[in-house]
Amino acid sequence: MDLEAVRAAGRMVFTVNGLWCTSCAMALQRVLVKVPGVSSATVNFTSGSALVTWRPDEVDFSALQSRALKLGYGLAPLGSGAGDSLTRQAQRIRTQLVVAVVFGMWSMLGSWVLYLNAGQLGESASTIAWLALLAGAPVVLYSGKDFYRAAWRTLRSGIAGIDALVTVGVWGSIAVSLWHLRIGSAEIYIDAATMLICFLLAGRLFEAHARQESRAALDALRQLAPEVATRAATDDSDECEVMLDQIRPGELILVRANERVPVDGTITAGTSALDCALLTGESMPVRVHPGDVILAGSINLSSHMIVRVDAAAGARRIDLLGLRMLELFGARPSLSQTAEKFVRVLLPTVFLVAVAAFLRYLWIGLPADRAALEALAILVAACPCAVGVAMPLAYILASQRAADIGVLFRDPVSMEGLAHAKIMAFDKTGTLTSGAMSVADVECTGEYSSSQIVALAAEAETTVNHPIANALRAHAILAPPPCGPFRNHAAYPQGVAMTDNAGRRIRVGARAWLEASGVLDLPADAPGSVHVSINERCIGMIQMTDTLRADSQAGLHALKQQGCALWLITGDTAHATQSLVDEVGPVFEQIHSGASPEAKAEFVARESRPLAFVGDGANDGLVLAKAACGVAIPGASTVAAAAAGVVITQGGLSQLVATRWIAKRAMRVAKQNLFFSIFYNIAVVIAFFGAGVTPFAAAIAMLLSSASVFLNTSRIALRSLPAPTPSPSLSTIHRQAPH
Repeated sequence: MDLEAVRAAGRMVFTVNGLWCTSCAMALQRVLVKVPGVSSATVNFTSGSALVTWRPDEVDFSALQSRALKLGYGLAPLGSGAGDSLTRQAQRIRTQLVVAVVFGMWSMLGSWVLYLNAGQLGESASTIAWLALLAGAPVVLYSGKDFYRAAWRTLRSGIAGIDALVTVGVWGSIAVSLWHLRIGSAEIYIDAATMLICFLLAGRLFEAHARQESRAALDALRQLAPEVATRAATDDSDECEVMLDQIRPGELILVRANERVPVDGTITAGTSALDCALLTGESMPVRVHPGDVILAGSINLSSHMIVRVDAAAGARRIDLLGLRMLELFGARPSLSQTAEKFVRVLLPTVFLVAVAAFLRYLWIGLPADRAALEALAILVAACPCAVGVAMPLAYILASQRAADIGVLFRDPVSMEGLAHAKIMAFDKTGTLTSGAMSVADVECTGEYSSSQIVALAAEAETTVNHPIANALRAHAILAPPPCGPFRNHAAYPQGVAMTDNAGRRIRVGARAWLEASGVLDLPADAPGSVHVSINERCIGMIQMTDTLRADSQAGLHALKQQGCALWLITGDTAHATQSLVDEVGPVFEQIHSGASPEAKAEFVARESRPLAFVGDGANDGLVLAKAACGVAIPGASTVAAAAAGVVITQGGLSQLVATRWIAKRAMRVAKQNLFFSIFYNIAVVIAFFGAGVTPFAAAIAMLLSSASVFLNTSRIALRSLPAPTPSPSLSTIHRQAPH
């Protein structure tokens, strides 16, 4: 890494290794922003990244690294083993959860035997208590160690989150249990510690999977371009393939037909057609000529080109889009943050209450050791079991319900975003439409019928792999061509040509190419049209279009009936966009065509209301990350599927309607769980402060809290999905929907 170049840039996205929770991210952010020369720092837990901006003349990189390491986190250039680190962390959490469940089950069994039969066990009660405590030791010492480490790190930075309260609760329960055993009592709290660690580890595992998905979005975006490039032959060297990181700006590379473009560059020789649908959303291939700028990830459809490299790996547009996606991941608000804020207030409050309880017990005449034990028991009773499980449990059951209909929720934040969305914005190509070209109309200018013209064009396109060629062949399967047999097929950048045995020259392609070839009587051109000629006479024009998905119209209508405002934001042309609007009716409140990936994200950023975006292409990755919820539909690109928070694996927009209902239901239940848990914890602390606390009372209090959360959340699985709204006719939509 060129340190001086990085310093001069004034900003950089770092990979952060060792993040455990949102409190960890906030603690690191507080530390980084205090480094001399740093202007701002934003640490995203979900993406495991830190965006740091600085004043180039003042920044001290060594201090930046050392401050992070002192807190226990490593900063590295983006992509430096981040995926491996997250994989290792997820595997460790899984192992910790297995240990917690297996050993926690036995410790809880022993504890409840004591709670329910303490007076009947006699001397064996102490033995059962010790066995329960030993069974819980692996859970406390191994499964919970990352919570203690995170608590220490966050406390050092002045931020006390849920990990700190968990640590106090766990070790407080151990201390009380050991104290009781030392004085001959069998009253223990080990079940509180093991249950709390189990629940919170399950939540951490979901977060780890969400972080892996956010990294997968960046990796998928990079994989759109090949890892090797062909260096063009020069006077001093032959043509050769090299790794992409060896290519520098200013060099010339060769891009053959049917290859992906590996770099951003300018064409110096060759004319071709590019498939840019994944990057820009344009449904029709784009004709390019010398002097045109092309982007990495596009597919060269017809003939080879020589390209001068303008931006190599690391500086290409897809790389910059990836950086921007990382900045956006994890920036969306979450209901779980409400729980974190509550815990930050609860921790010092409970400590103050415990101190006050200790003084009160001394005042009423209890011995000092007994007063300390009662005060410590209040700390244990205040453990936020229900607070910690309120959101994860609702997310688990909602995810299971959604999976039954072929929908995947990536993380709780996306579920919240979909539930709260007031606007549903849609991409066009591949989302509302199939993304595959089809024949819309045929204009005949000679004696040949429309089926004969399409069959002739399909025969000419036999040797070509191109969206238009594929559509022509699919449309002409049953229609024989009017001439033949054929020979001498030839492909050109703007069309194809062939010759029959009678010597007639058949051309199929763009109007400009046929006109340059001397063809006469060509009709006026239209976007998406293909012209067909025999010798120098035009015999017809074929109009191509992108077909509407089967359930798009019904899905749009149902969402509008639910009260959602509908937007259309697409990279396709204004003509293609208008064709779609004419077909589905005037259901969209806003329509933006020709939008770049950055422009799509900007439209979303300017909107104050919660907005969900539905897309399928790599060009949608940025806006899917920026929206309150990104939704990928069946057939979406790897980039879109990885960037989206909700992935529909089967069906279409009808599934989105049902998924939104599930999300809204889950959020309603999660809010009920969270606020009940908060008030319940407050009530328990107040009650135990006044009346004192016993192990059995504390266990019952925590059991009732958690049981209420479980019972309330189960309503997500019990309620049936709403019946689908019948799709009205197109004429009905035109009458009902305002333009």
